[in-house]
Amino acid sequence: MHASTLIPPPDSVTCYVGQVPAGIEEALITTYASLHSSLAFFTVFRSLENVSCYLACSTGAPSTVLLFTFSGRRVDVINEMIEVSQAEIARFVAYVFAHFPQIDIISFKAVKTATSELRFPVQQYRAKGSYVVTLPATPDAYKARIGKSTRASINQGLNGIRRHFPSFQSRFFVNDDIDEHHIQAIVALSEQKINAGNAVFFYDVARLARLARLCGFVHVILIDGRICAGSINYQVGTSFFGDAMGYDPQYEKFGLGKLCVYLTICESIVRGGTRFYLGGGVFNFKERLLGVPFDMDEVHIYRSPLKLLRNIEHAIGAMIAAAMRSAKQLLHQHKRATWARIVFKSFFLLQRRK
Repeated sequence: MHASTLIPPPDSVTCYVGQVPAGIEEALITTYASLHSSLAFFTVFRSLENVSCYLACSTGAPSTVLLFTFSGRRVDVINEMIEVSQAEIARFVAYVFAHFPQIDIISFKAVKTATSELRFPVQQYRAKGSYVVTLPATPDAYKARIGKSTRASINQGLNGIRRHFPSFQSRFFVNDDIDEHHIQAIVALSEQKINAGNAVFFYDVARLARLARLCGFVHVILIDGRICAGSINYQVGTSFFGDAMGYDPQYEKFGLGKLCVYLTICESIVRGGTRFYLGGGVFNFKERLLGVPFDMDEVHIYRSPLKLLRNIEHAIGAMIAAAMRSAKQLLHQHKRATWARIVFKSFFLLQRRK
C-alpha cells in the first residue's frame, strides 16, 4: 500500500502506519544502500503487506528510514544489514513507545549500532555479518591493492586457464538478458559444493532470478560453451552484493572460484561500485581479496524492566538463539577439527530423522 509522493519537512519524524510511501526506495538507497534494506529485496523475499514506515529527517534529508511491522506487543524492524547511530535509535525508540502504548518490545534482526546510553533495558547479540570490500576507481587500482602473492595467484590462474582452454569466456548479463538456465547452472554448482559436506541446502532459483532481473547481474564463465563457474549479484545504489557462486571442481587447480569472485568485483567497479559485499561465512580468500568483516547485531529494546519480565519468554528465546549462533560460528571456525566434524555429522543426522 502506498501513500502520496514523499515530501518530508526538514528535521522531522513522520510515521506511515500500514503504508510504504511512494518515493521511499530512493530514501532507503540514499541512507543505507543495503540489499536487505531495499524494496526490491522485500518485494521478492518478504512481504510489504501491513508494513509501516518511520522516516526521520535532518536538515531536510532522510537520516533514518525504518520499515516495521506490529506483532502483538512487539514492533519488528524488517530492515537488515544497516548502520544506525545511537542517537537515531534513541529517537526511533522514543517515538514508538510514545505513540504506540501497546508496544513492549522493539526488535532489530541485524543492525550495527550502539545502545550503551539508551535508558531502556536492552538485549544485544551478534547476529550475522558480511565481508565488505571498499572499491577504488578502476579494476587496475583494485588489483594493485591486493597482496603480492594473491595477485600472482590470480595472474597465474587466469593465464593458465586461458592457455589450457582457449574458449574461456567471462560474460555478464543484466535485466531481461538474465537467463534462468544460467542461474540454475550456477546454483547447481554451488549446492554441489555446499552439500558435499553432509549439509542440506537448496536455493530458491525462481526468487534469485526475479531479484537479479530487478537489481542485479549474473556472471558466467564458459569453457567450450559450457558454464563452469558463475555468480549471482545485486546492485543497490553504488553497493554490490555477491550471492550464489559456484564452480566446477575439475578446474580447482586454476583457483576458478577465486577468479570468478575477482572478475565479478572488477565488473562491479566498472559499473560504478564503491563497495562490494562478499557475504557471510569465514573464508580466508575474502580477506585476501580485501574483504573487511562487517558485523551486525540482533537488538531487543524493552519499554521497562517490568515489561522485560512480562515478556521473559521472548528474552530467554533471544538469549538461547544467540548462544546457538555463537556455537555454530565456533564449529565453523574449527570445521577441520575432528570434534567439530563429529558434531556437524550428528546434527545433520538428527535433522534428517525429523
